[in-house]
Amino acid sequence: MRITLVAERTIPCKGYGGTERLVDWLAQEFSRRGHQVVLIAGRGSSHPLCEVRQASSAAECRAAIPADTDIVHFNGWYTEAPRPALNTMHGFAPEFPKNGQNWNFVSASHARNHGRETFVYNGFPLDAYRLSAIKTSRLLFLAGIARAGKNLNRAVDLARSFDFQLDIAGGSRWQLLQRTKVRSQGVFFKSLGRRFRYHGTVDGDKKLRLLGEAKAFLNPIAWEEPFGMAPVEAMLCGTPVLTTPRGALPEIVDDATGRLFDTDAEFAQAFSDIAALSPLRCRESAADRFPIAKTAEGYLELYKRILDGERLA
Repeated sequence: MRITLVAERTIPCKGYGGTERLVDWLAQEFSRRGHQVVLIAGRGSSHPLCEVRQASSAAECRAAIPADTDIVHFNGWYTEAPRPALNTMHGFAPEFPKNGQNWNFVSASHARNHGRETFVYNGFPLDAYRLSAIKTSRLLFLAGIARAGKNLNRAVDLARSFDFQLDIAGGSRWQLLQRTKVRSQGVFFKSLGRRFRYHGTVDGDKKLRLLGEAKAFLNPIAWEEPFGMAPVEAMLCGTPVLTTPRGALPEIVDDATGRLFDTDAEFAQAFSDIAALSPLRCRESAADRFPIAKTAEGYLELYKRILDGERLA
C-alpha cells in the first residue's frame, strides 16, 4: 500500500512530542512491513526508511501529497486531501468540526468525548524501553509542568502530605511563573526544598533512567487525557502508575501496571498497593497491549475500510 503520513512538527522530535513520535514509529513499522511510505512533516524532518517531504503550513502539506498515494493519514493540519484520507485526533477538541470526514481517536473515552466510536490505541517500539536494575524510593512526575491540567500542583501537595521525594521533569521550573493558573497555585514556591528535584525537558537515556528507576510514576491529571503516552512509557520500563481516573487512564492502567485514585485516602491505599507490583509483570502487561505492531495493524484495517468506501463512525 502507498501511505502518506502527515505530522505538523519536525520528525524525529526532541523532548516533548508524543504525536510526532507515534508518526515516526508508524512510518518505521509500515516500511518494515513493505508498504511504500511518504512522510510529510515540519522543516528539518528526516527518516531513514521513507521519503520525507517538508512542509510548514496546511497549503504546503496539501501540495506535498503524492498524486499516486492510496491514502493520506493526517495527524495534524487536517486539510482537504485529493485522495482518501484518515484524520487522527490526538488532542482534546470536542468543538472541532468533524462532519463529513473519517475521524479516528486514540482511546475509547477519547472517541466518546468527541461523539465518535472509532479509535486505535497508540503503540510503542518495545525494544526502545528497558527494565532498570535499580529502583529508588523517589516518585516521578513527567509532563508539561506548566500545563494546569497535568496537575503538578496536586503532585507537589501529595509529596508533602505523604512524605516522599519527587523527581519533576517536563520543562523549566521558571515556566511555573509564566502561566497564570499555575502561578496562582504557588507551585514554584511550594516545591522549594530538597524533597523536589527538577530535571527540565528530558529525552533519551536520561528519560529512560528516570522512568525506570522511579518507585512509581505520579500522574494526577485534572483533564480528559486522550491516551497518556508517558504513563505507558513508565510501564514499559517496569514502573507502576498512580493516576486519577480521567480520560483514557482507566483503560490504560490495569491491576498489573498501577492504581487509580481520586481522594487522598484512595491515594494512600494506592501508594501502599504498588509495593507488591512486579516490574517485569508491569512491563509485560503494557507490552502485550501497546506494541507499535498492534497500532499499525489497527491503522491498516482502518485504511482498508476507508478504501472500500466505508465512512467511519
